[in-house]
Amino acid sequence: MRVRTMTMAAAMLALVSPAIAQTPVPPPAKHPLTVDGMLSAHLVADPQLSPDGEWLLYAQSSTDFTANARRSFSFIVSSTGGAARAFPGDTTRATEARWSPDGKRIAFIAGGQLWIADPNGGKRVRLTSLTGGASGPVWSPMGDRIAFTSAVTPSCRTDACNADSARSRANAPSKAHIADALMYRAWDTWSDGTVRHLFVVSPDGGSATDVTEGAPYDVPPGPFGGSEGYAFAPDGTELAYTAKDQGRADAWSDDANLYVVPVSGGTATVITAENTGADEEPVYSPDGKYIAYRSLARAGHAADRGRLMLYDRAARSSRELLPSWDRSADRFLFAPDGKSMLIEAVESARTKIYRVSLADAAPVAIISERNNSAVTIDRAGSTIAWIRDAIDRPPEAVAATLTPGGISGLRIVTHANDSLLAAVKLFPAEEFWFKSVLGDSVQGLVVRPPQWTPGATYPAVLLIHGGPQSAWLDSWSTRWNAGLFAAPGYGVVMVNPRGSRGYGQRFTDQVSRDWGGAAHADLMNGLDAALARFTWLDSTRVAAAGGSYGGYMANWIAGHDDRFRTLVSHAGVYDLEAIAGATDEQWFVEWELGVYWDPLAMATQYRTWSPHLYAKHFHTPMLVIAGERDYRVPYTESLALFAALQRQGVPSRLVVFPDEGHWILRPQNQRLWWREVLGWLQQGLAAPPPAQGIAPR
Repeated sequence: MRVRTMTMAAAMLALVSPAIAQTPVPPPAKHPLTVDGMLSAHLVADPQLSPDGEWLLYAQSSTDFTANARRSFSFIVSSTGGAARAFPGDTTRATEARWSPDGKRIAFIAGGQLWIADPNGGKRVRLTSLTGGASGPVWSPMGDRIAFTSAVTPSCRTDACNADSARSRANAPSKAHIADALMYRAWDTWSDGTVRHLFVVSPDGGSATDVTEGAPYDVPPGPFGGSEGYAFAPDGTELAYTAKDQGRADAWSDDANLYVVPVSGGTATVITAENTGADEEPVYSPDGKYIAYRSLARAGHAADRGRLMLYDRAARSSRELLPSWDRSADRFLFAPDGKSMLIEAVESARTKIYRVSLADAAPVAIISERNNSAVTIDRAGSTIAWIRDAIDRPPEAVAATLTPGGISGLRIVTHANDSLLAAVKLFPAEEFWFKSVLGDSVQGLVVRPPQWTPGATYPAVLLIHGGPQSAWLDSWSTRWNAGLFAAPGYGVVMVNPRGSRGYGQRFTDQVSRDWGGAAHADLMNGLDAALARFTWLDSTRVAAAGGSYGGYMANWIAGHDDRFRTLVSHAGVYDLEAIAGATDEQWFVEWELGVYWDPLAMATQYRTWSPHLYAKHFHTPMLVIAGERDYRVPYTESLALFAALQRQGVPSRLVVFPDEGHWILRPQNQRLWWREVLGWLQQGLAAPPPAQGIAPR
């Protein structure tokens, strides 16, 4: 009765005073992004359109603080949007879900093994029970086989042998690492004698066949290679794959090649032996005439332009499709009719999607706004889906209709982060350009703090990217999230100095053999340009932070500039001579600096650009961070840096994560990383400026 009385009263109020009744309720005030808020973002990835274009499979990862890990699950949703459901069900953690060519079955990985189910998650069958597990399922175009990879001991010919080998390693009384050649460890893992081989299995069950049996190499090369490293021919009789078989030269050669092998196994044939750079990621044309792939022309230069090549299977020769296009083809696929291709490429701080006709080979950007990746297309070539994100937006899946002029009917398919975005205040990135000391144009991005109001000023934080051949993109990140750096009330400046990708290969090449030169000038000039243009940035309160090469640059800045209140060096290169022999990928150091026993390289590179040579000039307070399992930039670099700071009385702090590598990935460690970094910045930017010791060089 009381409910009815209140309802009638509300109705009477509306009749008497409609203006009051119709006044909208203001939305709740938004707050700055927090560390836990950033970690709570659901990362949508790996979209897979069904052959008929009606449904979209995708992966969604979320943070599990109790397990101290990110957990990825598969979901399925209509390609027009709507409610998504877990695939194959709420209790199964499935990854790498892939449609069969007829759309009636889905292959996926669960519990480290290969499974198959119908699109509703029913009729589940486990296809493998291998000692080395399974990953990266790829269907044959005929739907009669699934390719995947599994870890094996190269000398083994049976899974029983692989199991015996694994037990021997686990039960060995000593865990000593023994090596007879280089590349004994990579990224964050020591070699245990196993490699990943390429297998095929029938979706109807039966034994899996190792088609690269006995091969001493990984398919595809580690540490990040996945199912993009191999593909079926359209008739299903052949597989092409990427591998690196350089023997003792494995650590100082990046010469990966493409191989073809019958699906039944046997002798593999290399088809790119003439090129001494890396050749990777084969994609067959629908008619089977070509194998498209990415190729780096210069041996040892891991950041060379990724040329889009077409291997003519009949003529057994390759040609470059876009020889005049000064961008790298990062990912590519054929349209179903085989007349055109879609290409993902970085261009001016964003990944864009281009279409190129094989007839005229003129790439046209059809998707340019925000950051775009992982495009997928349906069987008819009419519907495409991809992942879109930005500095102010976590990744979501979007879809559109592919038209002769580009796309139409763009729609957001997933809404995994709507509640987060409704609660936090994030400013989009604003771009600016400036002239460098060499006269060319350099791009930067600025992100406003959530507290920004006209007339107020805010401290600035210069972020320096790694690589050095990388780039700041207008994209979401859980490791160097610009919105989270801005959250305490800082303006974030992100400059893409020479060495960065997306501005032409000449610009990318200009950092090699000049690590502390023009790139350093670009960063300082970019910071000056940002301070001049965005007058709300406080030029008297500026900090800098970077990781890997960005950490190197923070270390270099410490010996050459006193303009910063404080610095953060994460996994930063400190002593070039020390890292030259300790890093896992020798070819990288040799390309960038030369071999250190060469007197010319020693004089012009190692004894010129090494930050440790300028340690006597260190004055700026510095936070030093590293992971003990970092084999790219061994953590001893950070220990030596911290020792130099401490011995000279420079305010400094060391944070070492024993269970992390080059990247800090475990959620609890990320919490600590952000707490340390933001706390250090707050302390440094609130303190009086340090005494001026040296003039910028």
